[in-house]
Amino acid sequence: FLNPLGMFTAMVVVSAVFLGSVWAGENRAVIKNFKRQNPTVFVIAVMVASYMLISLLGSVMTFMTAITLPLTLIAAHASFRLRNMKNKLENKMEGAGLKRSPMGIFLEALGQQEENLQKIQTFLEGKVKE
Repeated sequence: FLNPLGMFTAMVVVSAVFLGSVWAGENRAVIKNFKRQNPTVFVIAVMVASYMLISLLGSVMTFMTAITLPLTLIAAHASFRLRNMKNKLENKMEGAGLKRSPMGIFLEALGQQEENLQKIQTFLEGKVKE
């Protein structure tokens, strides 16, 4: 069903584009400012660049599977996750900078600031209460 070599190629290309974007964001002021001002557009640009490179390699279906399946699993996990006191305490510790989760490191590298995510969370909580 899925070509293992194609999956490996897709993972390598996406990882290389991601690492290249992180490096460019750290070493180029223009890209760093763009990433800070437009984090969503930056993430989309990383995904589009990955897609274009993989298209050139002829593995579009592998790319779609390699990207959409993990994102779907992440969304499903997040929606079914229970919110308990331990989880809330760990979130506060991470917010204070005492502890860093792997997902927090990943989001920071992509330029997704916690303030933006907090605004979205507050907005969604307000809509749920209404």
